[in-house]
Amino acid sequence: MNDKEFRISKALENYGLIGDTRTAVLVSSQGSIDWACLPDFDSPSVFARLLSDEGGYFRIAPIIPFTSKQTYESGTNILVTEFSCATGRIRLRDFMPYIPHRHVPTAEIHRILECVEGAVAVRIQFNPQFDYARVVPKFMLHTYGATASAGSQSFTLSSPIALNAGSNGVVAELEIHTGEEYYFVADWGATQVYPIKSYRTYGRIAETRKFWRGWLGRLSYQGRYRQPIERSLLTLKLLSYEPSGAIIAAPTTSIPEWIGGTRNWDYRYTWVRDSSFILGAFFRTGFIEEGTAYFDFILQRVFKGDELKILYDIHGNTVEHEEVLSHFKGYEKSKPVRIGNGASNQYQLDIYGSLMDAAWLYHVYGGVITSTEWQTLRRILQIVLENWKKPDAGIWEARSATRHYTYSKVWAWVALDRGIKIAIKLGLTNELTIWQTQADAIKRQILARAWNSRLQCFTQYYESETVDASLLVMAETGFIDVRDARFLATFDRIKKELGHPDFPLFYRYDIKVFDDGVGGEEGRFLLMSFWYIDCLIALERITEARAALEKMIEIANPLGLYSECFDPDAQNGFKFLGNFPQGFSHLGLVNSIYKLDQLRQQLELA
Repeated sequence: MNDKEFRISKALENYGLIGDTRTAVLVSSQGSIDWACLPDFDSPSVFARLLSDEGGYFRIAPIIPFTSKQTYESGTNILVTEFSCATGRIRLRDFMPYIPHRHVPTAEIHRILECVEGAVAVRIQFNPQFDYARVVPKFMLHTYGATASAGSQSFTLSSPIALNAGSNGVVAELEIHTGEEYYFVADWGATQVYPIKSYRTYGRIAETRKFWRGWLGRLSYQGRYRQPIERSLLTLKLLSYEPSGAIIAAPTTSIPEWIGGTRNWDYRYTWVRDSSFILGAFFRTGFIEEGTAYFDFILQRVFKGDELKILYDIHGNTVEHEEVLSHFKGYEKSKPVRIGNGASNQYQLDIYGSLMDAAWLYHVYGGVITSTEWQTLRRILQIVLENWKKPDAGIWEARSATRHYTYSKVWAWVALDRGIKIAIKLGLTNELTIWQTQADAIKRQILARAWNSRLQCFTQYYESETVDASLLVMAETGFIDVRDARFLATFDRIKKELGHPDFPLFYRYDIKVFDDGVGGEEGRFLLMSFWYIDCLIALERITEARAALEKMIEIANPLGLYSECFDPDAQNGFKFLGNFPQGFSHLGLVNSIYKLDQLRQQLELA
């Protein structure tokens, strides 16, 4: 493989995801695990070649030139990579065993190599690098495999064949023939190398397969888009941290929003906004249990009665700092590579509205809001009453001056509106007048100050001259009627100024006009595409909505996965941008499919 082919092989389009609801691992179509933080999402990386060549990897692939393709076993998160070369065809099955509600101290990656046809020479390369490649482990060969260790950390590879010391880690070569099968298990935290038979890989993959298919059995949707919904839900489940109920934004850090740019952030945390939106996708599809776990996480573990932070780590702790890994070259030389997230201390008003909206959807779809939970939600409403007049950093976490962002104010209104709805359903009407009065005041202010009479549209923040694609949710939230002339004018301007001529793709805002304190170009933000489709659905423009949805399904990677951003005009082979896979993008797809299906049923019955 030449340098260019190696670079392109690391494009996000060429990766699949496996996981165990504690962490998740990226596996390339070249058979290489190039990103893994073990044992948890926010643990230091063990494999990080995705971000820098020296970051470590675990590769199993033919020695001679090959072509490859990846698929998932139907209805599971078991990844299959098939290699075809001059001498035959082999398959590599990658998975992390999953046992619901059983929290084991180690993280295991199982790799099953099988020959389908002919005879293929294969090379195995195991080269973990600890702590973001800041700690080089010592490798020791054993009877049953090898150990990589440094201090108290240990990572073992159990192998059915003898391993050898290589220039980087340990290596082995074998020739596999038709019908043969070999198992390999990488076990983080194990201090001893065990025989490969002791891992019961064949039984464990059967158990894991049964779980994922059983979990998807709760999905009632039977429409034409069943497959993309399944893949999105399976992906969103892999972004959940079962021990606490947290849901992360994405399992990676510092994948740039533009190649060579500096918009590189760590997304291995749980954002109140992102997670609340993800709950909406889970609730619509019948997965109430995931919502219950997240509400317990926020309302019991995180919320202490004071203002919420915009993000937390997977254990419910605040994220205190942002650090640059200067020794990493970055994804396609995009620096800096960051760990931690400096936006954690920003004030963002909209998170309360997204959380209250999720609580309302939880109630609508059969969840039970207890009296204790209601007291917590009531306190959140009080925080909104006390703070909605303040400027904030906005949904896009601008690192410039705070402003009165229209999106944030709309969601302050949503918080009170949903609180009122919940209170009425619970028969708790004492404070309705106060909440309704303030909700009306917020609406009046938005309609007066966010509307630009010269541009004839709502703008990004009060008295501004720019639009923002996030305003596409103004109608979806119920703040304004979707057919209101003011919203339609805003919708059209967003499409004209931020949209793409050939794809339903949008910039978040015009970076040439709005100073966000970061600078540099960015890709088109995929969640905006689905919010645009939702607007078309609400307007009953079914033909346009379906056409746009089909295009969005088409641009997913071959496995049906999405990153955060997309560059439809990329000339460098790197179309997917931003952290990957991105929960925002997948929840958007699920919601749009469901809304389109509901509309078609309503029109048929009308």
